[in-house]
Amino acid sequence: MIHVMFWLLGCTGNVEKPVEDLSFDTANPYPDVTACDDSSIVPVELGTEMSIGEFEVVFDVAGLVIDHQGQKVFHGEPDWLSVTLAERSVEEYQGSFSIDYVPELDCSQPVVSSVSASDETILIEGGFDDDGCEDLTYTVSLCQSTDDRLYFSAETSGFDLDIHQEYRVGLHQASDVEEKFFGLGEQFPHQQLNLKGRTIPVLSEEGGVGRGHPEVTPLINQFSNGSGGDENSTYFAMPFYMTDSYTGLFLHNTELSEFSFLDERTSVFIDSNRVEGEFVVGESSLDVLTSFTEFSGRMPAPPTWTDNGAIVALARPLEEGRAYVDDLRTHDVEIAGVWNQTWSGVNRTFIGEQVLWNWVQGSYDHPDWNDWVAGLNDDGIEVLCYVNSMFLDVTGHESNPSRNLYREGVEGGYFVQDESGQVLKLPVTAFEVALLDLTNPDAQKWMRDVIKEEMIDNAGCSGWMVDFAEALPFEAQLYDGTPADVYHNQYPVDWMKLNRTAIREAGLTGEILTYNRAGFTQTPRHSLMVWEGDQLTTWDTYDGFQSAIRGLINGGLSGITLNHSDIGGYTSIMQLGDGYSRDKQLFMRWAEMSAFTSLMRTHEGNQPTANVQVYSSNEVMSHFGRMTQLYTALAPYRRMLFEEAETLGYPVVRHMWLHYPNDEAVFDYELQFLMGPDILVAPHLERCLVPMCTFEQDVYLPQDRWVHLWTGEEYSGGMVTVEAPVGYPAIFYRANSAEMPNVLSRMRAQGVDIHP
Repeated sequence: MIHVMFWLLGCTGNVEKPVEDLSFDTANPYPDVTACDDSSIVPVELGTEMSIGEFEVVFDVAGLVIDHQGQKVFHGEPDWLSVTLAERSVEEYQGSFSIDYVPELDCSQPVVSSVSASDETILIEGGFDDDGCEDLTYTVSLCQSTDDRLYFSAETSGFDLDIHQEYRVGLHQASDVEEKFFGLGEQFPHQQLNLKGRTIPVLSEEGGVGRGHPEVTPLINQFSNGSGGDENSTYFAMPFYMTDSYTGLFLHNTELSEFSFLDERTSVFIDSNRVEGEFVVGESSLDVLTSFTEFSGRMPAPPTWTDNGAIVALARPLEEGRAYVDDLRTHDVEIAGVWNQTWSGVNRTFIGEQVLWNWVQGSYDHPDWNDWVAGLNDDGIEVLCYVNSMFLDVTGHESNPSRNLYREGVEGGYFVQDESGQVLKLPVTAFEVALLDLTNPDAQKWMRDVIKEEMIDNAGCSGWMVDFAEALPFEAQLYDGTPADVYHNQYPVDWMKLNRTAIREAGLTGEILTYNRAGFTQTPRHSLMVWEGDQLTTWDTYDGFQSAIRGLINGGLSGITLNHSDIGGYTSIMQLGDGYSRDKQLFMRWAEMSAFTSLMRTHEGNQPTANVQVYSSNEVMSHFGRMTQLYTALAPYRRMLFEEAETLGYPVVRHMWLHYPNDEAVFDYELQFLMGPDILVAPHLERCLVPMCTFEQDVYLPQDRWVHLWTGEEYSGGMVTVEAPVGYPAIFYRANSAEMPNVLSRMRAQGVDIHP
């Protein structure tokens, strides 16, 4: 069993480009984007209408205005650009960050000194009229990057900063009160996906336990201040938004940024003297996603073996795990893989048993590992493992592993250092670990070799969880001299890139599956699958089942196309009593939802004995078997969606708005989603406490012809009420879908009792 403290957050064939260099260029982290060409610009008068492709630009005393064929792209006010000189303080504890600013000088009255333009580029130069800002200047460049994207940069200079001071450049524009905003990565809003009215920092960090849950979060913060998180905390942050008028903005910056969506004003703040980004437009929300994901990257289809069923977590002695597999299969559970996160061994500490963070097969705890893997492989089941970018010193450990990767890393100079030049030690509950320095090319190669030699060749891992990567402290010292606050958000991108490159070097592209939780703008360029991180084993909207649904949908609105969650959640808190560990209904309802996502995967959780598991009872196993049959029957349809994800940037799990943009009611029912364009999923969201439950469920159907999967009854849209007992979730499909006849035929062939 894997017992951890209840506040512990962490747990344990495609055509591709050639192997890429992992180096991070501070000046230009996205080398596929070039600066604007200003060689042929000429001066123009203030107020002149200028064009770059189909973008129209006007700059006058009222501010900067950008439109695209009638679409409002950026409507700046007189204070459209600001610079704040501030003292910033940052506190970090186990990957959770608290950041405060003390403004020392605000410059918010920009004035123009010159405007120049050509057919390709617009250049604006000026300064500020505020007292104390006389020496501050700015240069703004605009040029077209694609037909539907306009590149911009704004660089300011004139202040000499001390070590604690920061530039904060702000971009401000007018916003309509009714305007809707979506994105910023894998956000977990408590009430609505529309970000209007919120101010959100864009920082990859620990998601937090409870994320503002009124009972859970205060308790967690008592033991680990800040680790409870809030509505804004997320593993996968992304400085990108789009609006309901099919426009958007994304930054190239990796520095900490903040997006403020006030009623009549939208502001973006960046902790840098230089801002780079792009405005994006489209004829639909799907067009905007397609355009944005050309930059952020698109995830390829996972290996075909994932179509064979669920990935079942069994972090336990091998014989016991094998017995559970056999029992599950007698209950018709389709199993594609078994995931054992303790493949490297068990670290026994005063708080219980955890994964041994030394990425070498743990022969002490699992002496028959290779025979166990071979036996599962013979039955058509793949074995998955676990890795993160941190290393425990295993000197003197009872398991006496064949390699001490911590010592190898110290000798090679592969780890992040502290301000005194020593290896930076990060506390993780009962032990401390070193963090891989991804700016060091030798460290990259060493870790890729570890993955290939230890995980792929020696342990036979067909996939693994790519965990953590969001905890780089701002005060850390990196090999190439990049400031850690600049590199912090880039770290999870390069960590996933390293894993993807190792797979490519091993010649196993399209055969190995990885799933990561942390990310930033270009993580989808390297990711093979995302998972939502650690939800509570509860039903709630803060950090439980409902939050997982919103996270899936919001991630899709940010270009995270292939995503899933731990079935039943991860974090249990037995100390809070009933309702804070995984119950039977929660596990089964979560499994019903997961059958209609990119991947079905279980997790035993941080307190396995407190949780209902997939193997807990005949009832649970039989129900799970039925859900895996649904999942496998959907394989061809899901493959079609994978193709759309890879070629167009469309998510598998979709907000109803993406396909029904003129139906305002869809924003009132955001705990429902579409799987692709054809299947509507309305998960059951509450535990039934009454002996005789009717399980009646109200569902909103957009205006279309819909068929109820279980009864065959047809509806034309609007509110409907259907029975949704356990095992029969509220699922509808479009009556005129060209894909569904084949899907229904496969379901019947699998023995799923859908309508005749």
